[in-house]
Amino acid sequence: MAKSYVVLLAPSVSALEKLLSVCETELRWMDMVINTKKSSCLRVGPRYKVNCNNIMNIDKAKLEWRDEIRYLGVYITSSSVYSCSFKHSKQAVYRSFNAIFGKVGRIASEEVVLELFKKKCLPVLLYGTETCPMKKSHIASLQFVVNSCFVKMFNIRSKVVIEECQRYYNFDLVSDIIAKRTHKFLTSCNNFDSLLCSVRHAWS
Repeated sequence: MAKSYVVLLAPSVSALEKLLSVCETELRWMDMVINTKKSSCLRVGPRYKVNCNNIMNIDKAKLEWRDEIRYLGVYITSSSVYSCSFKHSKQAVYRSFNAIFGKVGRIASEEVVLELFKKKCLPVLLYGTETCPMKKSHIASLQFVVNSCFVKMFNIRSKVVIEECQRYYNFDLVSDIIAKRTHKFLTSCNNFDSLLCSVRHAWS
């Protein structure tokens, strides 16, 4: 049976519980149920740190509160404002790059290793960045990952030399790549007629 992913947004905990009840009623009419073991709740706003009771479904099963949830590959964090976490993507890039470098790093040219990094690692690192509010600290941490991979690829330590290597190979800064991805994402939306595009446009 195919899986479906649903996000419910509500202004309060009580409103969320009522919304969940309505959704469950409609789903049962279609002979579908919510898997409470794979469902969770997250709070965003000024009161996100305030403890509250768990949400209960129709069958009185609890939906736990989390500090972080994953939706379509993007990790959303509980915070005073909407924010995302890139910890998992950075870890995945390090694993992927180390696997690639361990196989071909000693025998392939720098151009080949760099191309593999662009095709296999960079998309993982930047996944979802065009739809998330990016802080300067987020961009700096992603750039650090790229710089660390360049250190290993070219066996260098100097930040100046790293930047020179990136310019030589026409490798854009992470901030520039994200800016291009965001522009492409927003222009692909037809006059910002969707909620996601409208919200993302407001962050720009």
